[in-house]
Amino acid sequence: MPNDELLVEILECQNNTRTGHITLNSPETLNSLTLNMVNEISNLLDKWEADPKIKIIIIDGSGDKAFCAGGDIRALYESMCSRDGPIFAETFFESEYRLDYKLHNFPKPIISIIDGIVMGGGAGLMFGSSYKISTERTKFAMPEIGVGLFPDVGFTSVIKDLPEGLGLYIMLTSTQLNAADTLFCNLTDCSLSSEDLEKFFREVQETEWKDKKKDNLKILNAIVQQDGYIKKLNNFPKSKLKDELSNIQSLTNASNLIEVSENILSNPSKDEWYLKGKESLKRGSPTSAHLIWLQCQNSLHLDLKEVFQFELNLAIQITRIGDFKEGIRALIIDKDNEAKWKYDSISNTPSLWLERHTDLAWDTNPLEDL
Repeated sequence: MPNDELLVEILECQNNTRTGHITLNSPETLNSLTLNMVNEISNLLDKWEADPKIKIIIIDGSGDKAFCAGGDIRALYESMCSRDGPIFAETFFESEYRLDYKLHNFPKPIISIIDGIVMGGGAGLMFGSSYKISTERTKFAMPEIGVGLFPDVGFTSVIKDLPEGLGLYIMLTSTQLNAADTLFCNLTDCSLSSEDLEKFFREVQETEWKDKKKDNLKILNAIVQQDGYIKKLNNFPKSKLKDELSNIQSLTNASNLIEVSENILSNPSKDEWYLKGKESLKRGSPTSAHLIWLQCQNSLHLDLKEVFQFELNLAIQITRIGDFKEGIRALIIDKDNEAKWKYDSISNTPSLWLERHTDLAWDTNPLEDL
């Protein structure tokens, strides 16, 4: 791995306690995750878990535009174009999901600082973190419908914890959430002004961290709730989501995907926030829309291990037979924004085609050992 894809440092804190600090360092790709980055982060976590002096972990992104905008989508495309089949893509998704699962179960606090764009693979790091800090630059979205994928990295497990209907809506419409939105629906735990991040790191180093995860989370919460930090939040953009939630819930309150999509597309509002969502649904992959509906149905019934197994199976089938390759071509490679999806509408997508995506991709799921 190029030495500069990740910046890694150990922060010396009080009474010989330490913090592990990982910075995703590829601002030209909005800090998108490569396979090497995924593997190195996993290795660092194993090393730091075994180090009794390291009490907490912080993950952030380089630059002021993004925490992490997703995975290495060009490498995934090249893999799907290979004569040998999407071998790399399968390895990438398995490795990424293993890392995300490790984050969820890590015995020490992991703090993610969501300063800027967070999507796809970056959202996976965020979901798995113990404590999530947004800033006035936070832009969270799950826009996978636009490239023929589905909102993965464990999002299936997140849906059930969001306000009713919200997960379905933001997945179908690629709706972007700001810091106040993410706080409102508990996707993040607190907000800091980007101007205060250096001060926050100083306070981390001025703290004596404890041995127990729960104690350190209490200390962390006390730091970020200081008046000096809180006062600046009054200048943050307000939550559009909070104001529109009841309307979103009325749009998604239906017994089938076709009715929900018709509700969204026929919404008479001229608000740009809704118009962007309608356009994303209209241009997105109909197959992805059905897989999103399936995610919502499964969210209540799968534990975290089963979620990652379910998502890996879908992801592998999508790389083998689905719309993902065409979506990347249209949006990223050729940039013509004219994806030719396998089926032209949600209502015309046959059930047999969808069932192929949920057929077992192997004899044994690679994540069976989680």
